[in-house]
Amino acid sequence: MFSVLDHAPGMLPADKPRYLMGVGKPDDIVGAVRRGVDMMDCVLPSRSGRTGQVFTRHGVLNIKNARHADDPRPLDEACACPACRGYSRAYLHHVFRAREIVSSMLLTWHNLHYYQELMAGMRTAIAEGRFAAWEADFHAARAEGDIAPL
Repeated sequence: MFSVLDHAPGMLPADKPRYLMGVGKPDDIVGAVRRGVDMMDCVLPSRSGRTGQVFTRHGVLNIKNARHADDPRPLDEACACPACRGYSRAYLHHVFRAREIVSSMLLTWHNLHYYQELMAGMRTAIAEGRFAAWEADFHAARAEGDIAPL
């Protein structure tokens, strides 16, 4: 995908939006924006939420994993979404394992919030002319990985 995007945006009119269909992993979104894509769509935040996959500043975590069963911490300490502000990893792990619909709702809510923050961060960085630094910080945070288990 990136090898095509290294060439395609330059062939498109500069005054028109550049749309990339069905791209949704955070690293792919950031890479596409770096290469000139203006907008994209994807079902990944909601589909992942329904299957227990959670996107955070430090990468992807799987709420199904036993390491979350007794963890009182939020999914992401820096996240202001209602799932992170009101529920622990232990609770989210429990309701997912119990197949309660609230787990899909809360994890999707968190993922959508994460994606909104991701896009807002990129928009601000582009407007301020510091996208390269923002992108380096994004990749550095993801390289740290999830917080250590308790």
